[in-house]
Amino acid sequence: MTDLALNSPINDKASKRNAIILALCFALGGVTTFCVMSLAANVGYGMAADKGNATLPITAFLVASMFTSIPASMLMQKIGRKSGFRIGIIFGTLGCLLAAYSIYLSSFWLLCASTFLIGIMASFQAFYRFAAADTASDRFKSVAVSWVMFGGVLAPIVAPSLISYSKNLLDPYFIAGTFIVAAAVTMVAFVLVGFINIPHETTKSKKDTGRPLLEIIKQPLFAISVGAAMASYGLMTFVMTATPLAILGCGQGYEIDDVTFVIQWHAIAMYGPAFFTGKIIQRIGAQTVIMLGLVMLTGCAVVAAMGVELSHFWVALVLLGLGWNFGFVGATAMVTKYYRSEEKFKAQAFNDFCVFGTLAIGSFASGKIYNHWGWDGVTMIIYPIAAFALLLVLLSFFFKDQKTV
Repeated sequence: MTDLALNSPINDKASKRNAIILALCFALGGVTTFCVMSLAANVGYGMAADKGNATLPITAFLVASMFTSIPASMLMQKIGRKSGFRIGIIFGTLGCLLAAYSIYLSSFWLLCASTFLIGIMASFQAFYRFAAADTASDRFKSVAVSWVMFGGVLAPIVAPSLISYSKNLLDPYFIAGTFIVAAAVTMVAFVLVGFINIPHETTKSKKDTGRPLLEIIKQPLFAISVGAAMASYGLMTFVMTATPLAILGCGQGYEIDDVTFVIQWHAIAMYGPAFFTGKIIQRIGAQTVIMLGLVMLTGCAVVAAMGVELSHFWVALVLLGLGWNFGFVGATAMVTKYYRSEEKFKAQAFNDFCVFGTLAIGSFASGKIYNHWGWDGVTMIIYPIAAFALLLVLLSFFFKDQKTV
């Protein structure tokens, strides 16, 4: 019997160090992602001729993440995690600088191009959680993933102050200075990533590549875990993308600082519990944690339907963040159980391709649905998708656990 998880000698002391460094890198990259998610739709709204396209910069960010996921994984298989992560950071830095230039030119399509480059960086960053799991023992694997995700909580703590300080730095080009500062932040991550210690595992021979991808995908529990990740992350992005437009467009006189306040607490709710999520998974299992996340996502829709006071947006987005955390971290921990060490690059790439593809579709649809049916139309979408995902996870209890073959 061969364990599908990594079965090489594991030093969890080194794994913990890697997880902490990767968490810090994830936090630094998260500052840029926060800026894109909280500002790009409104900046795009001011530039776009068709206001229904306001969320296209975010869609470009997610499309880049989707299409880069497989090439990024293949590249890291050849040159190693560390070098791959640094290449991703370079793309993100260039994207930040281009975003500032697009605001200077007031060019909507150049803004989309800039967020596309930042999305390439995000695709590489998505592998931080897998990189932490790669060097961890089976018992520490879910904890390592959750530690990396917890690093994301630092971004919403730092980013609003950064935005407040830098939004008028290049006046009259509102927000341009923010992206210049974000470029500097990403370069700190470039330095930090050099301290991780993950051996570069080269493919020993053509036959040492594990099972075909289709055979891995056909495992019911692998497929369900990928589907749960798609539902959790897809719903979160779909609702979050429309939130800045809804806050500023609800007629209550809210301003950009109100948007960053709501998104800040949403992001804290996303990443804050991650430090404990791994321990919770160890106690009650990944499937149960995923189901709790889906219930919280449904709660977001219930609260959002109650009104457009800032408190409604705040509570709804906190529930959205908590639901994402439980659903996505649970799904990530679950999916790592159903591939072997030699299969990790293709299995992880397939997972992230599916996830980011869902995000790209959701973010594009979010702007269109909000423009036609408003905030209520956006939040109503949560119910059927969360219900279907919940049914899938419930079905997973009836499948035999295939961790070993």
